[in-house]
Amino acid sequence: MILVRDLAIDAGARRLISDVSLSLQAGDKVGLVGPNGAGKTTLMKVLAGGDPAEGTVTRAGTIGYLSQEAALRQLEDEQVTALERILTARSIGAMERRMEALRHAMERAEGAERDRLITRFSRLEDEFTVAGGYLAIAEAKRFAASLGIGSGELDQLVVTMSGGQRRRVELARILFAETETLLLDEPTNHLDIDAKAWLMGFLGTYRGGLLVISHDLPLLDEAITSVLSVEDGHVEPFRGNYSYFLAEREARRQQRLRQRRHQDADIARLEEGIRRFKGTTEKMAKRARSWETRVARLKEQRVDTGKRAARVMVRFPQPPPSGRTALTAHGLAKAYGDNVVFVDVDVDVERGDRLIIIGLNGAGKTTLLRILAGMETADLGEVRLGHATTLGYYAQEHDQIVPEDTVLDHMRAASELRDETLRTLLGHFLLADKVDQEAGTLSGGEKTKLALAQVVVAAPNVLLLDEPTNNLDPQAKEALLAALHQYQGTLILVSHDTRFVDALDPDRVIVMPEGSAAYFDESMLELVALA
Repeated sequence: MILVRDLAIDAGARRLISDVSLSLQAGDKVGLVGPNGAGKTTLMKVLAGGDPAEGTVTRAGTIGYLSQEAALRQLEDEQVTALERILTARSIGAMERRMEALRHAMERAEGAERDRLITRFSRLEDEFTVAGGYLAIAEAKRFAASLGIGSGELDQLVVTMSGGQRRRVELARILFAETETLLLDEPTNHLDIDAKAWLMGFLGTYRGGLLVISHDLPLLDEAITSVLSVEDGHVEPFRGNYSYFLAEREARRQQRLRQRRHQDADIARLEEGIRRFKGTTEKMAKRARSWETRVARLKEQRVDTGKRAARVMVRFPQPPPSGRTALTAHGLAKAYGDNVVFVDVDVDVERGDRLIIIGLNGAGKTTLLRILAGMETADLGEVRLGHATTLGYYAQEHDQIVPEDTVLDHMRAASELRDETLRTLLGHFLLADKVDQEAGTLSGGEKTKLALAQVVVAAPNVLLLDEPTNNLDPQAKEALLAALHQYQGTLILVSHDTRFVDALDPDRVIVMPEGSAAYFDESMLELVALA
């Protein structure tokens, strides 16, 4: 249970959200919606345990919190397997590791030492069984499989996994914990269509309190029963799912517009009377003064119709000329320890190609894109850029965002254009009021916009984009799609967003981990959905 009273949240020196009071009880299933940068992620962080600028947050019971990024960064340094990470949710992972260490020790020991170890192992195994250890391991494996984590991946070190794999491991851990409240920030990122369907079913039967941020509209329609809308610094509650919220929000907006028109008409009528009677008789002048009081009161009580939502504008500049061949790669191979990601992959990209890399989670899509972009080195093989080829790389985990640097600093690093021009471009991405803000304080959607703005201002002739629609609200996603349609350069894309890929209509595909190339057709959208 979470109870909020008179909450205010700041982002740096800026008041982000104010006057929030709400409760999240068992059985509540709430969608937290609003445009990128409205404060959804920051609000959820505060509910999960952060400190508000004002107000109180009372928490009772256990809380499971899936953040957009923080947990993934923590996982990068953990030398544990995926299964061990999931088991930490119920505090049996450490017991299982001690048992495994004793098994290895017993194999090497002899005589009395071996007998002593067997006794210790037997005692620990009894404790493990009483704690439901073996049953819990089987259950953890079922959670993992439902979220698309294969049995082979469970023994893989988390540090060697892709961002998408780590994200699914963390989601499995949080759901496996059986907490009384769930706070989930974009839980369907990196899930294939089957895992999304399972998650919707799980959340539909979940009995605790649920608060979820998602741009996955089917999830918001199937899994929630109410909405909290965050916009212009305020939080407004709505009953019903996301589709009902959209209709009800528009109905409320129209009602406010009608009320405002009536108020404005009353004010105009009174002000006209004041102008007519102010210079006449004392009686009429007195009436005019009373009308002025009414006008002042009416203006104070004017209905706020809200600001018209600003729209993201994306436009890639004309790419510089280049040779006919954009890039080639031959005999690429990559492994992380014993985990072989792919071998003997060839890539040939011509100027103007629109190519998508597809494959199951963990098949090496992101790794291949990073190697082509020069961000990672292949174990074998080589990548060669064509004549005058310039690359623009967007990383799905925002790897190139430096948390301590300001938004404007990031743009300066990407281009030598004047600050005035860079500020204008940031305005197109709705970041004009955040130019002096540290990038680490941005929301996930705002970081995506900043990273895309860096790619745009660099004016490359080859774009390499890794899941660029993750964390973008629907309008920003449409703006990006329109810009890519108009882009005259070469495009290499990784995406699991079937609607986005279908609308983009790529020319060719590379299927990983085999690296086989083919022409794109609609039948391949099924594999995109499984990515």
